[in-house]
Amino acid sequence: MAHASTKQSSIFSSVVAFDGGLNVADDPAGLPDNQLAEALNLYYAEGRSVLTTRPGLVHVSGPPPGGPDILALHWYAKDVDTGFLIAATSDGKLHSLDLSAQPPAWTHVADLDQPGVTPSLVTFHGKLVIADGGPHLRAWDGSALETVSSSPSATALVEVGGRLAANSAQDLDGVAFSGPFDETDWDIEQGAVFLRAGYGDGLRVNAFGVIGKDLVVFKSGDSARRILRLQTDGTVDQWSITELSRNQSASGPRAVEFVGNNLFFAGHGGIMDLAGVQQYGDIQVGVAGRPVNPLLGGRNVSSLRFVPALGAMLVFIEGDPQVLAFHPHNQAWTRFDFQGRIMADACQAGGTVYLAGRGGLVYRLGPEESRDEIQPGDHADIASTVRSKVFTTQGALVLRNAQLDFEALSPGAGSLQALGSDQVSPVELIAWSANPGLGKLSDATGMLAQADEVLGVSSQTKSISRTRFRDWAVSFQLTTTGGRIRLRRCQAEFARVNG
Repeated sequence: MAHASTKQSSIFSSVVAFDGGLNVADDPAGLPDNQLAEALNLYYAEGRSVLTTRPGLVHVSGPPPGGPDILALHWYAKDVDTGFLIAATSDGKLHSLDLSAQPPAWTHVADLDQPGVTPSLVTFHGKLVIADGGPHLRAWDGSALETVSSSPSATALVEVGGRLAANSAQDLDGVAFSGPFDETDWDIEQGAVFLRAGYGDGLRVNAFGVIGKDLVVFKSGDSARRILRLQTDGTVDQWSITELSRNQSASGPRAVEFVGNNLFFAGHGGIMDLAGVQQYGDIQVGVAGRPVNPLLGGRNVSSLRFVPALGAMLVFIEGDPQVLAFHPHNQAWTRFDFQGRIMADACQAGGTVYLAGRGGLVYRLGPEESRDEIQPGDHADIASTVRSKVFTTQGALVLRNAQLDFEALSPGAGSLQALGSDQVSPVELIAWSANPGLGKLSDATGMLAQADEVLGVSSQTKSISRTRFRDWAVSFQLTTTGGRIRLRRCQAEFARVNG
């Protein structure tokens, strides 16, 4: 009588869809099938849920005079035809970069009052308004710098409901509002407003956020933190203040950003969000950053910046070359590394995204660039990595075959690997060298008789049959050493082994 085989007793398939984003907070074996233990130098482009290699860097400019680090970038749109790329630097200066010059040229705008303190910069009423802790706010119109003599000394500044809101160096709890649409009016007898948020709690107002017509006030001290909500709808005598949290706050004025329908902030507890809940008018603190908060490693977040051209919020961490990316359309995270360079901030001008940081170099992201231009003419390939959850079952697993579906966006190379229970030593399953070809006949510009480019679609499917990989736990890792790809899915067929 035949005996049942103890080998490959049952066969099942698993699909990695890559659309759940990075999650390093949970055990890789407990992740949903679509979440990832690693997602480096990939993002979800064009509002899609398909992972794509990030765009490459293009060198724009050398550093400002003296070669200082850039702490903050801001695009000041003076009007529909005129704009300036503004940089706050570590030597306590504010510079403007003339992008029309060849090469782009820096112009000194102002000396900041407190070197080392990153100023708040707001474009308001056609002017760049600067809050740097000086005696008063200052305003720049692209040529002349003026002191707003009636304004408070402030380090946090935001626009809400047609007014500027600023904190106060003289009053821990103070929040000052300019007159409507007038950055020069700070006289409460003429239309400005001054109030105290959380009066007497001993905490200083250090940051603001805006949700609709509500001003979110962040306060912080040596041992406590607090978030307050100021509702500014209606006349001033109808404004009201309520408390949202006594346990959290933002680390600074640039660590707050409105994304999608939520206000994100970064502070002592990592990256969090303020989101509306079902109860009418309620806003509660959420943990949108939980999947990636362990990557902060206790370091402060220097800036949160939403860049619509990427469809992502970028999270810049002090002294860390990794930049976290949150994609609101599918609530997923990935992370970037720009050839080990430490970036401090980003801004968008039109459809162009600019980045800068340590060393003072300015870059832009090139949507069609498949390499990073570190210096003029000096390029480096973009290496990307994505790793799936760990698949486990009772007994051992035998990998019978694997299939990878992807699209090559530019010529490059990569491989699909399997990792066993040690999660250290990868075994290569598939290696490829991809050429997307022309794609369309209309892209061809040369003589037909001399054509040497591949013509056709760039979609590729790579399959492997392999029964030699056996372990009690398996995860899949895809790496590229160059070029850009768009990942669709990876499908694997396993057999359970009882003996």
